[in-house]
Amino acid sequence: MTETLDAAPVTGRRRTIGFLAVCLGNFVIMLDTNVVNLAVPHIRASLGGSLPALLWVVNGYTLTVAALILGGGALGDRLGYDRVYRYGVIGFALTSLLCGLAPGLGALIALRVLQGACGAVLLPSLLALIPHLYRDPVRRSRAVALWGSTGAVALATGPLAAGALIDGFGWQAIFFVNVPICAGVYVVARLTISGLPRGAPRGFDLPGQVLAVAAMAAASYVLMEGPSYGWTSWPILLAGAVALLAGAGFAVNEARARHPLLPPRLLADRAFVIASVNGLLFQFVFFGALFLLPLYVQTVHPIGALAAGLQLLPITVATALTPPLVTGRLMARRGLRAPVLLGAAFGVPGCLLMLVCDAASPYWPLGLAMALQGVWSGLTLPPTAALAVAVPPADLAGTGSGVFNAGRQLGGVLGVAVLGSVAAAAPSIGTGLHIGMAVCAAGVAVIALLTRTVTSEGAR
Repeated sequence: MTETLDAAPVTGRRRTIGFLAVCLGNFVIMLDTNVVNLAVPHIRASLGGSLPALLWVVNGYTLTVAALILGGGALGDRLGYDRVYRYGVIGFALTSLLCGLAPGLGALIALRVLQGACGAVLLPSLLALIPHLYRDPVRRSRAVALWGSTGAVALATGPLAAGALIDGFGWQAIFFVNVPICAGVYVVARLTISGLPRGAPRGFDLPGQVLAVAAMAAASYVLMEGPSYGWTSWPILLAGAVALLAGAGFAVNEARARHPLLPPRLLADRAFVIASVNGLLFQFVFFGALFLLPLYVQTVHPIGALAAGLQLLPITVATALTPPLVTGRLMARRGLRAPVLLGAAFGVPGCLLMLVCDAASPYWPLGLAMALQGVWSGLTLPPTAALAVAVPPADLAGTGSGVFNAGRQLGGVLGVAVLGSVAAAAPSIGTGLHIGMAVCAAGVAVIALLTRTVTSEGAR
């Protein structure tokens, strides 16, 4: 039996609580990413390592998610999104515990890779479950906006919670805190979202998965290690060749595979392709900025982790409040394009305003710039995700969610790698911030331009 939206819907209080479990899953993943960014200086002080090596603590996770998430989405289509979601939560809890116990930087990076594999199983099911919970397009759009805001709440609470945990108990505590959260998520999901039918048995595209991992890993290695080895050194040139060959091999394989990770039916829909590209660009800008900002505020004005978390509140609070207060209503009344276009009017100035921030400037320009960026992110992600959810056919909901989230995770990897490399190569972290924010402003503008090309039918 192929899993479709004709299956019996989840309704009433069970649906509400089930949606809470979906939101909590998003919360814990976003919380993990955010708090690790803030902990990088403290991990360096405890375990040592260069800045390029520390980038792998962040990107070892996000790269693995990006590389394996297509397989995770396909797994959800086969086994049922509810089951795969619960498996991912269990794995995420176990690997978080092990990350907190890591004895050295190499072990921490390896465990972050395992944690990313669990995230790759968990993430696609989050968005794929929403159409099963909310069939009506308007209610589904509002649900996606609320889903996006839970990730934003994690971003808002993350710096403060992480700062308190790091200052009070050490960086290990940011991983230990995931364990009780995941336990609660599993119990709620098990009681409310269960029994969804499995999809029809299909083969698994193992060659495509291997090629995707090779291409993404090699490309990320080039971007993160290029400044250290030199862009023309043999390790970087070799990795670049591997990335190009694996990427080309993946494209050829997907065109010929019987059960491709990236089905042609999805790529044939222009609206879905634009949503996926915009998801990548969004994550590049957002996570690239979130990597630079904690380094900037803790380096230019040496402060503790908790104080840094307080200084980051404008971007995180604005990101958290905008979806439930503005974006959901705007999506319901004006469609999916209007919030993204409005968001660009905040995002571009927010990025460019940071060009005036330096060691001698007061805090208010930085705070205002972060608030504008937070409004942009809160207006942009929910409609972009809603478009990606609305377009795929029901039997490819998990795969479509996997493709969209793969683009997002890859964008996060590229954002941290590119802007982190810029910061490492710049004469100062302030100069690195200025260059990075100019790049982010361009990314915000491109997202808006691409969104304008979506047809009105695809944007509703």
